[in-house]
Amino acid sequence: MALSTADTNKWSTLLEKRHQTSKSEATPVDYERTGPILQRQRRLTDSQTLMLRDRYNEGATVYELAEEFGIRRAAVSKQLKKAGVSMQCQPPGIELINSMAGLYESGMSLAEVGARTGTSPGTVRRHLLIAGVQMRDSHGRIRLAKPPLDSCVACSPSKQLAGENTANAK
Repeated sequence: MALSTADTNKWSTLLEKRHQTSKSEATPVDYERTGPILQRQRRLTDSQTLMLRDRYNEGATVYELAEEFGIRRAAVSKQLKKAGVSMQCQPPGIELINSMAGLYESGMSLAEVGARTGTSPGTVRRHLLIAGVQMRDSHGRIRLAKPPLDSCVACSPSKQLAGENTANAK
């Protein structure tokens, strides 16, 4: 069935309009929001990053800085790490735990080791027990050997090192 000239003209006009509308919808010149802005993206300038670092070193918490600069807490942490700032409240690494063990075995108390390494005596004790270090009582006498505690997430590599040392000693 063939279309008449009048019908063909109508269809071609409709197709042209449809083609023009779909083309303009596919590549809009000016973006128009259809709903509310859920999250505004915020990028810090170099000077703001320096201010962020200085405020953190002065003692401000990550949560306070996030509110002050209008960014997420995770973004504050990421910016500080990128700026080379050592984060507070991080578990000690293997090197620090080995250093703690060496200081404690040299005769220092848990409090002295903690003061030297910047951690609390309880943290020192916990990580030394996990590493399998023989503990002393309050008079400096060696306590009876107990099996090491289960490893925490931060210390699992140190437990593996302690296990390798005992395997090499056999």
